[in-house]
Amino acid sequence: MDRYYYNEYSNNNLINKVLVEFFALLLICTVGMVFGLMFVPPQFAFIAGIGSLIVLIIAAVTKRREFKPLSRLNCFSVAFLMGISLYPTLMYYWSVMGSFLVLVSLGITTAIFGGLALYSSQTKRDFTFLGGTLFAGLIALILISLVGFFIRSDIYHLAIAWLGILIFSGYVLYDISMIKNRPFTEGDVPAIALNLFLDFINIFIYVLRIVSRFSRRD
Repeated sequence: MDRYYYNEYSNNNLINKVLVEFFALLLICTVGMVFGLMFVPPQFAFIAGIGSLIVLIIAAVTKRREFKPLSRLNCFSVAFLMGISLYPTLMYYWSVMGSFLVLVSLGITTAIFGGLALYSSQTKRDFTFLGGTLFAGLIALILISLVGFFIRSDIYHLAIAWLGILIFSGYVLYDISMIKNRPFTEGDVPAIALNLFLDFINIFIYVLRIVSRFSRRD
C-alpha cells in the first residue's frame, strides 16, 4: 500500500513537471517571437526555422518509440528558434485578420488542446494504439503540404488545415495517453513537454489558416 501511494505521488509529481515545462516552452517560444520581431528581418527568419524543422522531423520519427530523452537546453533552444521562425507568420495573420481574430484563434486552439488533454487524462480509453496511424498521417500531411506549394486552391489548403488539426488533435490524445499509461522518468520530462508543445503550436497554425480563409470570405 505504501509503495502504491509512493508511486502514485511520484507519477503525479512527474506529470506536474511536464506541465510546468510545457508552459515554459510556450513562454520561451513567445520570447523568441519578440526577439525575432526586434532583431531578425522576416526574410532571414526561415534560417531559425531550419533547425526547428529538423527537430520536428526527428520528433515525428521518434513518436513511434515511446519517449526519446532530450536535454532541457535542447528543448528550450528548439522553442526559442521556433518562435523566431514563426513570428513572420504570426505577423502576417495579424495584418490580414487583425489582433482580435488572432486572439480568437489562440482561444480556439487552447480550447481544442485543453479539452482533448482533459478527456484523454480522465477517460479509461488508451489512445496509444493510434501511434502508427498518426505517424502515417503525419507523413502524408507533410507530402500533401509540399504538393500544396504548387496548387493554388483555397479548398485544397483548407483541407490540409483541417487534416492538420485532425492529426495533431490525435497526437494530443496519444501523448496524454502515453503520459498516463506508460512509465517514464524525470529524464524523459523535457521530451514529453516538447511533444505537447509541438502539438499545440501546430494546431494553432492550422487554426489560424482556417480562420484567415473564412475571414477573407466575409
